[in-house]
Amino acid sequence: MPNLPEEVARLVAGEPPLDADEQAFPLLTVDERGHPHTALLSRAELEPADDRAALYAVVAGTGTRANLRRHPYAALLAVDGTVCHHLKLRLIRSLALGDVLGCVFAVVHHKRDSLGIPLSPIGFRTTRQLAELEDWRRSAEVLATLHKGHPA
Repeated sequence: MPNLPEEVARLVAGEPPLDADEQAFPLLTVDERGHPHTALLSRAELEPADDRAALYAVVAGTGTRANLRRHPYAALLAVDGTVCHHLKLRLIRSLALGDVLGCVFAVVHHKRDSLGIPLSPIGFRTTRQLAELEDWRRSAEVLATLHKGHPA
């Protein structure tokens, strides 16, 4: 299986700073009727494994959690300049912690899509209120737990 591309690892790594423009990363799963379901994740909910062999994610949405339990596959989109990265993912391990699911995804396929046209990712502005509402501190703890449980 391919590793998480360095370009994508760079985009999702680290905690988002407050009062900054950030990218929202669409995570697509399949619902109980076979339809696409999208959740938007921030860097606060994503982290590459140190060796880029996996992508860690914290999923809070009840629909997305149920979809992953039923069908352990997902897709993630990440935009970088003129490139849209399409990642096909397989859930290889998960950890239910209260109302979130800590996920360890393997990259099954990566497509680097570009026509050289500047792209604008879905974005949002970080605030202290948003960090509290989404409980970024809890996400950081879950990501750290996933890091410890996944050999590098």
